[in-house]
Amino acid sequence: MKKFSLFFLLMLFIAFFLLSGCSKTADVSQTGQTGEEEKISFVPGEILVDFRDNVTENEIQNFRKKYNLGELTLNSKYSEDEKLMRVKVDDSEIGSLVETLSHDSLVEYAEPDYIYYAYSALPDDPLYKYQWHMDQIKVRDAWDINTGEGVIVAVIDTGVAYLNYEKFHRAEDLEHTLFTEGYDFINDRAQACDDNSHGTHVAGTIAQTTYNGKGVVGISYNCKIMPLKVLSAQGFGSLADIADAVKYAADHHAKVINMSLGGPYNSKILASACTYAYQKGVTIVCAAGNSSSTRIGYPAAHPECIAVSAVRYDKEITFYSNKGKNIDIAAPGGDLNVDQNGDGKKDGVLQNTIGRMNPSTDDYYLFQGTSMASPHVAGVAAMIASLGVTNPAAVEQILKDSANKNVPKDLDTGYGAGIVDARSAVMHAGLLRGFVKLLLGLFLLAGLFYVFQNKYNIKTAPSSPLFFIGNIIGSSGLFFLPFFGITVLYSQIICAGFPQWEIAFFGAGYHMTPLFYSALFPLILSLLLGRIPLINKLIIGFNIGVAGHLLYGALSNDATMIWIPPVVDKIWLLLNCGVCLVLAWFIIILSNSRKIKES
Repeated sequence: MKKFSLFFLLMLFIAFFLLSGCSKTADVSQTGQTGEEEKISFVPGEILVDFRDNVTENEIQNFRKKYNLGELTLNSKYSEDEKLMRVKVDDSEIGSLVETLSHDSLVEYAEPDYIYYAYSALPDDPLYKYQWHMDQIKVRDAWDINTGEGVIVAVIDTGVAYLNYEKFHRAEDLEHTLFTEGYDFINDRAQACDDNSHGTHVAGTIAQTTYNGKGVVGISYNCKIMPLKVLSAQGFGSLADIADAVKYAADHHAKVINMSLGGPYNSKILASACTYAYQKGVTIVCAAGNSSSTRIGYPAAHPECIAVSAVRYDKEITFYSNKGKNIDIAAPGGDLNVDQNGDGKKDGVLQNTIGRMNPSTDDYYLFQGTSMASPHVAGVAAMIASLGVTNPAAVEQILKDSANKNVPKDLDTGYGAGIVDARSAVMHAGLLRGFVKLLLGLFLLAGLFYVFQNKYNIKTAPSSPLFFIGNIIGSSGLFFLPFFGITVLYSQIICAGFPQWEIAFFGAGYHMTPLFYSALFPLILSLLLGRIPLINKLIIGFNIGVAGHLLYGALSNDATMIWIPPVVDKIWLLLNCGVCLVLAWFIIILSNSRKIKES
C-alpha cells in the first residue's frame, strides 16, 4: 500500500505541475500569418539565402558585411553542399532585403522562410489568408480540441446583423452562425439588429461561420451569439441599458459577455451589474479603450472584468491602445497604418459586417481597436467554458497562465499576462484537466480493489478491460484523442467524463447541475445492470470513474454547481463521490458472493 500511495502522490504532483507550468512550455509552434496555397505564411524575423554551390567562406563573410547582416548559419547539416543558410532580420526589412539579396551575383535564391500546412488543415474560407490575427492566437490549432459548442456568448454592442427584419438583413458570412434570443434595449424590442456595423464585426470575430467556402473565419464558430443592442447607430448608449443587458445575459444562461465599449466614468450601477453576472458564473471580457492612456476605461477597470489591450501584427502594443498595470491580457487589435506582413492589405482585423450605418449592405471590412481585441479573448473564453471550466475566476486564470509571453517588450508595458493563445488555453482546460480526472478515477479504482484484497480478503483485481473502459467513461472520457489530431463525432461526449456530458445536452449555462454531478445515474445503472455478469464490471468501473470526476469537481475551482449554494456544493460532491464508491463496493460484494456460490 505504501508503494502504491507514493506512486499516486508522484503522479498527482506531475499532473498539477503540468497544470501550473504548461504556459511556460506550451508555446512551441512557429508563428506567422496563415494563408493558402497562393499566400503562404512565413517565420517572422528570418529569411533564407541559397548561395551558389561554389561560393567560398570568404565570399559569404564579405557578403554579410556588405549588407550589414547578422550571422549566416546553415539550415541543417544537409544544407552544406547547397549552401542554404538562414539569417535573422527585422520583420519590417524582410520584403526589401529579399528583393535586394535576390539580385546579388552570389545568390541563387533569397526568400522568406515560408510555412506550409497540410491542405486539409486550412479553412476553405477564401479571405482567411488576410486574417493574420487568427494565426497570431493559434486558433486553428485549438479547433482540433474545441470550437465553443454549448456556450452562449453575449455581445453587448450595437446589435448584430443576424436576421432579416424590416430594413435589416443577415450578413452573408453569418449564414450558419448560431444565435439565441437577444434584446434591443435602445428600441425596446426583441430584434437586436445592427445599424452601425461595430457589433456585427465583433460578433464575427467570436463566431463567424467557418468552413463554408465563403468569407472569413471566427474563433468559437460553434458557440451561440446572444445579440444585445445597447448602442445606437451613432455608436453611443446609456449606462442603464448596458447594466440591464449585463443582467439579461446572466439571467439567460450566457457564460461569456463581450463588451467592446466603455467610458471614463466609474458607475456603481454598472459595477453592480458586473458583480451580479460574475457571481452567476459569467466571464466578462472588455476592451481597455483606445485613448493611448495608462488608465483603462470602464467597465474594463472593474475587478470582475478582463481588460484587453490591443497588439498589431508584430506583437507590439498598438499606438491607440490603453495600457497600464490594470491590463489583464492582450489580443490582436490591428493597425491600419501599416502592412507589416506584406499581404497587400493594411493590418486591420478582417470580419464580415454591414456597411457603416447602412444595414441594407454588408461586406468584409478591416477595423482596428481594442474593440477588435476583446472578442478574440471572448472567443477563447468560450472554448474554455465549452471544455467544462465555467467559473469566471478559473477561466481568467487559464487565459493568463496560457498566454503567449514571448512579446517584444516587458509584459508590464501593457500586455498584462501576455497575448491570448487559443491552443495553449484549450490544452490547459481540456487535455491537462482530463489527465488529472483520469488519474483520480484510476487511483480510486486501484484503491478500492486494494482494500478488498487486503482488508476483506476478497481475491479479485481490476484485470478486465471492462473495469478500465467504464472508469474512463465516468472520469475523463478519451480526452487525449484531440491531442493526437484525432477528430471524432460527438467529441463533447466521447472526450469528456460522464458528468460533463450535460454540456453537450443542455449547454454550458447548465454546467454542474445536481442531475449529472451526483450518484443518480450510477445508482440507476447499478440497480438495472449491476447483477449482470461482465456488464457489472463495466458498471463498477463507471461508478468509480464518476466518483473520481466528482472528487475533482470538489477539489478544483473550475466550476461551481448551480442551484446549490457555495460550500454546500463541495459537500454535495464529496458525499455523492462516496455514494458512487459504495455502489461499486456493493456490486463487487455481490459479484464475489455469486462466484463463491457457483464454486
